[in-house]
Amino acid sequence: MKVRFGHFNIRDLSMEKLADPDNIQARMAASIVKRFRPDVLSVNEIEASPEAPGFFVEKFLNRGDDPIDYPHHYLCRTNSGIPSGGPAPFDYRGFGLFPGQYGLALLSRFRILPGTREFFDFPWRALPQTVLGCDNTEVPPDYPLFSTGCADIPVDIEGKGVHVILTHLSIPIRGYLSRERNADQSVFLRQYIDGKPLPGLGPLESDRFVLMGDLNSDPEAGDGIKEPIKELLEDGRITFRRAEEATFLEGGGLPGPLLAPEGFQLRLDYVLPSRALNSEGMRVFRPEGERDWWKRARIASDHFFLWCDCDI
Repeated sequence: MKVRFGHFNIRDLSMEKLADPDNIQARMAASIVKRFRPDVLSVNEIEASPEAPGFFVEKFLNRGDDPIDYPHHYLCRTNSGIPSGGPAPFDYRGFGLFPGQYGLALLSRFRILPGTREFFDFPWRALPQTVLGCDNTEVPPDYPLFSTGCADIPVDIEGKGVHVILTHLSIPIRGYLSRERNADQSVFLRQYIDGKPLPGLGPLESDRFVLMGDLNSDPEAGDGIKEPIKELLEDGRITFRRAEEATFLEGGGLPGPLLAPEGFQLRLDYVLPSRALNSEGMRVFRPEGERDWWKRARIASDHFFLWCDCDI
């Protein structure tokens, strides 16, 4: 059967916005999701409040024209805005103006199986083959690799287990060692999908998985370290179709005037299915030629919706 996996980084999707069913940004984001109707949806930048995924479904996705329901959701734990108890520059586990500002959630038509693995507290120094190398002693021993979160969530699709790996990697220009932290997060993801055991973690023992999220790294542009993201995208276990369009365009997610498509932009978001799922790869919704939908996309976020169709 064909199953559609979608990813949307919806700029600063706070509980204040989600509590208001008339919020224009959340309504525009929901209209895009309803147009493409993914069976499994990754959402970045949703506030990590237990009510947040349900609010988005009930107040926006399951209302109005062409409603869509997601009876199963999972809210990942996040380090965003959480104090570490240590000294600066490692005094916060991850960037955020308040605890849980930048969360990530899975919305699914399919049942979520037991056995979810959360990696939000995986120690940075425990990572083999770190970009930091021998310099990693500067990082406190228990300081987390991920600034937001990362999780492997198994989903039951017609009796077959598919591992949905959700993440949102660090911005490589925000904070001390942020470039190295972002790069090492890509290193972790590659080692994990390759089935390599990591300290304290068993290997991924499945060839059916989809990796989704804002990886905050463009292999050809921007300020990130290029080699780790290139190696991840070129990994033989995944299907990567290079998007012609950038997935990030500065200035979106605000109720202001339309911004020109020629603004600052990067390829940061990815939907990466394993080769076992038989997909042609991800696609990006950038509707410059459809004025109404372009307006919706720019109000919804500074990132664009992505999807891929897989055979399960």
